[in-house]
Amino acid sequence: MSDKGATPIPSTRVILWIHARSRSTVFELAIASEKSIHVIHEPFATAYFMGEERLCHERFIKGPPFPGHRYRDVQSELERTYPDKIAVFVKDGAKVLGGRNHYGYIPKEYVNTFIVRNPKAAVLSAFRSTKAMFPTEDDLDTLVDPCIDICDMVPIYQLYKYVTEELQQRPIVVHSEDLVNSPRETLEKYCKATGLPFRESFLNWEPGNIEHFPEYVKSPDFDLFNEKAIGSSCFIPSSDSDVDLTELPEKLRQCIDEYTLLYEEMISKKL
Repeated sequence: MSDKGATPIPSTRVILWIHARSRSTVFELAIASEKSIHVIHEPFATAYFMGEERLCHERFIKGPPFPGHRYRDVQSELERTYPDKIAVFVKDGAKVLGGRNHYGYIPKEYVNTFIVRNPKAAVLSAFRSTKAMFPTEDDLDTLVDPCIDICDMVPIYQLYKYVTEELQQRPIVVHSEDLVNSPRETLEKYCKATGLPFRESFLNWEPGNIEHFPEYVKSPDFDLFNEKAIGSSCFIPSSDSDVDLTELPEKLRQCIDEYTLLYEEMISKKL
C-alpha cells in the first residue's frame, strides 16, 4: 500500500560529467534557473581538492582538509532524498572522480551524461587560468603538470567507455559548440534524452545564479575559473576552430594530439 503522505523522491536524476573549460558551468547555471530542480555543483571536486582523501596536484593544496568530504560521503549525499524537487542535476569532473578504482562511488539511479569541447580551446583556456593562478611563476614549463591536473581529458573518455560499455547505458554526449551555437535544439534533445523538463529559462537566466555553489567556490581564488560564467545570462555563440597555440609549452601541445582522438570518438555519438 502506498503512503500518500510520503515526501516524493525525484524520479529524474542526472549527472553531467565534464572536463575543465568545457563551458559546463554555463550549462549548469542554465539548469539552475529552474528552482524546482535541485542542482549540485561539483561535489566530487570538493573531495578531490579539499577532502580528507584529496588527490589533487600538490600545488593546489591549501590549508587543512574539509572534514566530512570523503568520496563515500559525497556518494551518500547524492543518493539521499530531496523533498519538493522534481529532479536532481549534478555537474562534476570525470578527473576528480579519482579514476577507475573510484567508479564504485558513482551514485545509483542517475543518468550519466557528458560534455566535451575541442581540446585545443579547452587546454589553452586551462593553461591561461593556471598561469593566472601562479602569476609570479616565470618558468612556464613548471605549470604544465598542474595544468594537466586540471585539463586532462583522458578521465572523461575512460568514464564514458565505462558507462556505455560496462554499465550498458546509452551515450548522451553534448558537444560544447552545439550548446553555445544551438542552445535550444541542444537542450531540448538533452532533456528528452535524460527526462529533465525543458524550460525557457534555460536559454535566458539571471546573472549570479550561484546560490547552490559551495561557499569555498565563491571565494576570489575561483574567480579565475568561474567569473565569466557567473556573469552570464545566456549562451554566447562562438567557435573553437581557429585557436592559436603558440603560447603553449610543447608538452601540452602533445597532450592535445592525444586528447583529440578521444574527443573525436565521443562527439561521433553527440546528441
